[in-house]
Amino acid sequence: MTYKTLFILLIYASVFVAHRVLVFFPLPSKSHSLLGYAIVDNLLAAGHEVVHITSFPRNQVRSENFILDIDVSEIGIRLKSAVLNDEDGFTIKDLVGKKIDLVYVMSFVFEVHKQVLHNSNVKALFSDPKRKFDAVIVEWGYSNFVAGIASIFESPLIWCSTTEAYWQSLELIDEVPCPAYHVDLFSHNHTPFTFWQRLEELAVIIQRKILASIYVTPNEKIAYYSIFSAYAEKRGVTLPSYVDAIYNGSFMLINSHPTVGTAFRLPQNAKYVAGFHIKPEVQPLPKDIQKIMDESRNGVIYFSMGSSLKSIGMSNNMQSVLTEMLAKLNETVIWKFENDLNYIPENVHFVKWAPQHSILAHPNLKFFITHGGQLSTIEALHFGVPVIGIPVMADQVQNMHSIRGKGFGITVDLTEDNLASDLLSAIKEMKANSTYTRRAKELSAIYHNRQQSPAQELVYWIEYVIATRGAPHLRSPALFVPFYKKLYLDLIAIIIVLQLIFVLAIKRLISVAKERKKEKMT
Repeated sequence: MTYKTLFILLIYASVFVAHRVLVFFPLPSKSHSLLGYAIVDNLLAAGHEVVHITSFPRNQVRSENFILDIDVSEIGIRLKSAVLNDEDGFTIKDLVGKKIDLVYVMSFVFEVHKQVLHNSNVKALFSDPKRKFDAVIVEWGYSNFVAGIASIFESPLIWCSTTEAYWQSLELIDEVPCPAYHVDLFSHNHTPFTFWQRLEELAVIIQRKILASIYVTPNEKIAYYSIFSAYAEKRGVTLPSYVDAIYNGSFMLINSHPTVGTAFRLPQNAKYVAGFHIKPEVQPLPKDIQKIMDESRNGVIYFSMGSSLKSIGMSNNMQSVLTEMLAKLNETVIWKFENDLNYIPENVHFVKWAPQHSILAHPNLKFFITHGGQLSTIEALHFGVPVIGIPVMADQVQNMHSIRGKGFGITVDLTEDNLASDLLSAIKEMKANSTYTRRAKELSAIYHNRQQSPAQELVYWIEYVIATRGAPHLRSPALFVPFYKKLYLDLIAIIIVLQLIFVLAIKRLISVAKERKKEKMT
């Protein structure tokens, strides 16, 4: 080795420092795990070491760096089977005409997290005082007490919000946004709100706050102290209070972007990074799908209800009428369907697995029929593809409200009787009106017009938080101002008291004046 080469290597080593990062994405949801692995892969590509807690372990991945997958999949499978008698969780037919119960979601996530933290492999990792991490990245999902993970490792905490910027996540690093224009994630309202919708959005926050104070927070505190006190003792660290731990987040990575979501006001320590899970190079299609898409004379329609809500979860009647409707189209249809059907129309191709990014990137694709999940809508925008959305639950309704408002999507209600006819009408509208495709291309260009790619920005901010020891200079002052001060309730109370004193004083003066007048008259 020459002196010049050695000098260059020394310079490089002095500039670049490999960090060790813990990525905590244990929820038993395939789409959520895709984001967890995207964080892992981007950190590995940047030369860092990663330990990953997941319900979807890959084969033990080894690269030039180190990665350890800690498998906690059995917890999600067991809980889903116990609660729903179904390892896949909710199905589409279960949710037709219904709203998902948020209390159930919060309880389920809390129970998953609690049991994950008692997993033997996780316990071994957390109890080992030799294990150190430069940062801890935690998926936020209605469960705040997992912030204690960063506390026991004495590491900066980076939250990752897998949905749009949401008031229950933003309040951990800033404050509750104004409900007059900031819609709840599970709401079916959309801005601009009517008077009653504004009241409804405010009522949701009040209701959720009451629920938190009575049920959620007390249970979280019990779990926080019972679980993390033991870990802290073994590691020889002082465990902060529950409140100090959950509001100690250094940063929040938000899987959204104003072109697909809403341009909400964000604090300095929160950034939109939507698209970081999409690789810059589009992978080649499997030969059979490539042939189908290349040879389709009238273009291709891609139909997928996502990885969690599967098409196989539709009722038999819904499957049948949709298949018959799609058979009447001139276009070729690629439908991600997880089972075999007896009736297969000539123009419809059922695939049990679909390389979604590669299909969306194909020039012969006309549009995308989707459930409106966050990843699918981001991917559609990334590739400039218009969408027809059939939202089923959670944030999907809001995602499609946003996309419809931006002009590159149509929403179809999920109904047992009218889905096929309504979907056909939406297909005819999208075929007849080129505005949807043009708008998708316009917004896609804006989405891509960034100083850094989403993956580069993701890594940059993680490294920035580590380099600045938690980026305390970015933290919002709103965290340190009590609620009553933000609303000037103390000032209002003083004004009311002064008014009462003034009124009483006036009454007293009038009373004294009347008494003196009577005395003079007598």
